[in-house]
Amino acid sequence: MSDTTKTELLQQGLAAARVGDLEDARRLLMQATEQMPDNVEVWLGLAGVVESLAEKQECFQKVLALDPNNGEAKAGLALVEQKLAALAAEQSTDGTRTTSEEAPDSQTESGVTVCYRHPQTETGLRCNRCNKPICPKCAHRTPVGFRCPDCIREQENKYYTGGNLDYVIAAVIAFPLSLIVAALFTFILGGFGFFTLIIGFVAAPFAAGIIAETVRWAVGRRRSRYLRHIVAGALILATAPFILLLLLNGNIWALLGPGLFAFLGATTVLARLR
Repeated sequence: MSDTTKTELLQQGLAAARVGDLEDARRLLMQATEQMPDNVEVWLGLAGVVESLAEKQECFQKVLALDPNNGEAKAGLALVEQKLAALAAEQSTDGTRTTSEEAPDSQTESGVTVCYRHPQTETGLRCNRCNKPICPKCAHRTPVGFRCPDCIREQENKYYTGGNLDYVIAAVIAFPLSLIVAALFTFILGGFGFFTLIIGFVAAPFAAGIIAETVRWAVGRRRSRYLRHIVAGALILATAPFILLLLLNGNIWALLGPGLFAFLGATTVLARLR
């Protein structure tokens, strides 16, 4: 089997898990482990879809045998072993579970549990970092498997270093710059007729790119979760009065200038400030 085919087998298994087809996901990922026994991603993916804690433990142990420093496998194995130890201790004193708090663990061992965000949705899929049960709607696919929204946000918070002041700085800079550019697109570029369309496709992303980079410089190149949305919103807000003015005057053809700037400019900003 070629490397491309093996990779497709892995991707198909992860895709099946993503949409909640856990039976097919287990089948595909088991095949992938046979074809790629030294692939860490395969074992991490399988750990997220197997039913029993013992199987999860085996998968995480396989990962650590291949990559002893793998943080995802260490965290997953620690949680699984903690649950197994608790289960063994309870079974040694009482063969049945008697409290409502213990019922979810019994369901977990049998592979039937519910999403921690959607208690009405049964699932066998788990976050490969914190081991919380997640339904397909909550699962975020990453290069190392599926993760819950909480773990994704925790990772993103480490990536975003900006504060609320950066949003103010971004708005103060982006709005007047966008206002100037929107005026140029309306009163100068709009007079080029059909060529407005051609020039606008080049000029709008270029101008928006300058605005985005100016904001990036002003905030010290810090990243914030909603920075790009603030800048894109300021750009659209600055362009809106010119579009409204042209609509009131019935000058539809001239709408090409500010319209292109609003659409292509916002798109460019969202891409540049990711």
